[in-house]
Amino acid sequence: MRRSEDPAARDHAVVLGAGIAGLCTAAVLTRHFTRVTLVERDRIKGRRAVGSARRGVPQSPHIHTVLAHAVRQMEQVFPGLTDQCLANGAVSAELGSQSRITYHGHTLPQRSAGIDAIMASRPFLEAELRERALRLTALSLRDGAEVTGLVTDGTRGEAAVRGVGLYPRRGQAGGEVLEADLVVDAMGRGARSGAWMEQMGYRRAPEERTRINVTYASRHFALPPDALGADRAVMIGATASRPRGMVFAAQENGTWVVSLHSYGNDRLPEDGQGFLECAAAIAPPDVMSELRRAEPLDPIAVYRFPCGVRRRYDRLKHFPDGLLAIGDALCSVNPVYGAGISLAAREAVLLGECLAAKGAEPLARRFFASAHDATHAAWWLSKIGDYSLMPNGLSPRLLGSAFRRLMAAAANDPKTASALLRSLSFVDSPLELARPRVLRQMLHQPTPPRPRTKAK
Repeated sequence: MRRSEDPAARDHAVVLGAGIAGLCTAAVLTRHFTRVTLVERDRIKGRRAVGSARRGVPQSPHIHTVLAHAVRQMEQVFPGLTDQCLANGAVSAELGSQSRITYHGHTLPQRSAGIDAIMASRPFLEAELRERALRLTALSLRDGAEVTGLVTDGTRGEAAVRGVGLYPRRGQAGGEVLEADLVVDAMGRGARSGAWMEQMGYRRAPEERTRINVTYASRHFALPPDALGADRAVMIGATASRPRGMVFAAQENGTWVVSLHSYGNDRLPEDGQGFLECAAAIAPPDVMSELRRAEPLDPIAVYRFPCGVRRRYDRLKHFPDGLLAIGDALCSVNPVYGAGISLAAREAVLLGECLAAKGAEPLARRFFASAHDATHAAWWLSKIGDYSLMPNGLSPRLLGSAFRRLMAAAANDPKTASALLRSLSFVDSPLELARPRVLRQMLHQPTPPRPRTKAK
């Protein structure tokens, strides 16, 4: 029996990366391993300021929301997390009734859809998760530690992972080896598991890519949670004629974030006046009234996301024992859809279920099959949304046109709007959007204009 498959041999697990995926994964692994070590390249000291970004999470200053599906998954990993976040200043919102959502020029009716969310910045969320994770006696954090590579044994193409090597700490000679029964790569979009597999003589996982070329520019402002009355977010997507969109959303402790986004070769302004002028061309008057009197809390942060990537580890016939990849290392989609946190939390829960179950198949094969099923809907929903702005080819044009018709139908019918929001938030299956009632609403919509924006 493979060592990582034997419960009696589950002594030490190492998780690489202390982001949201890594923290959730490490916490789950403490239920199945005697010791878990979380290895992070960045130095982590206390709570970071709103809008700040550490080196390993360049997307940190931009809009983050823990949608209902993610809340449920995280509660399985960290019971009581929601109450803790709200007690420490996070904002609770029901997105259907407390958000103004406009996509492709269609504004959805504000009706409750049963989608409760936690609204807070990425530094806040990481700090809350990290605080809870480090209370677990089996878990230890090694921050400021750079991984040199994997420690393996066996012949090329059949080698197994037995740990990781670390660069020497300042003032020390030589490196360090952390022996482990399982190593999980949670290092995000810069994951190195594919390159390591090639060095071991294995094939890289096939990759599926969706070219997006989206740019974000974000800034935080000091405003009370009721700056827009009962509304907690305003979301305005790009259109066929305007490749720019924005989100204005409440965050923790009297802060709000503006995240502008643009597609293709369009570039967003990075100066304060240009930033407000860009927002004014998109936002409704009451939002701009609040922004013009609000105090900026941080510089404007810019982040570029060239493409969505899904690594199909589930298609590999051979995978090294003792290694897994999780989170954005498996699947990363356009951040505008807010799926990353949901996927990371769900995959961590699935890993725990695979470790708890007994089966003859190797752990990697069972986990990657489960993770693929979990990411499939998010991958295709994001692709269809991207196709609605950047169609390249007949199939993308047809799918994009269908999505624009769906948005028009949702704007005119509260039940369709609720079904759409619940599917996009992963509360319900996307198959709910294929019900006859929704399809009839879509067919009654006029032919939407074709977009001009292209991914380059």
